[in-house]
Amino acid sequence: MGSGYRIDAIVEVNGKVVAVEVDGPSHFIGEGRSPTGSKILKRRQVSLVDGIELVSVPYWEWNKLGEDRKKKQDYLRKKLSLTTVES
Repeated sequence: MGSGYRIDAIVEVNGKVVAVEVDGPSHFIGEGRSPTGSKILKRRQVSLVDGIELVSVPYWEWNKLGEDRKKKQDYLRKKLSLTTVES
């Protein structure tokens, strides 16, 4: 990545490259759901410098899915399909 950031996963969805970030508790302020300043900066820079959209998978959404692989696959498909609709 030209921005210098590490990305958890890079996938291609309908010909569009998308960065996927799995965001654990340390990516948010305190016990809340507001991203840290460094996380906000990373999202902005990856988008502007690398020219790819970054999709966040917050830990509380992922954990809510439990161990059900089908639910997790459906969740990721939905998250990634939204990127192609919004562009």
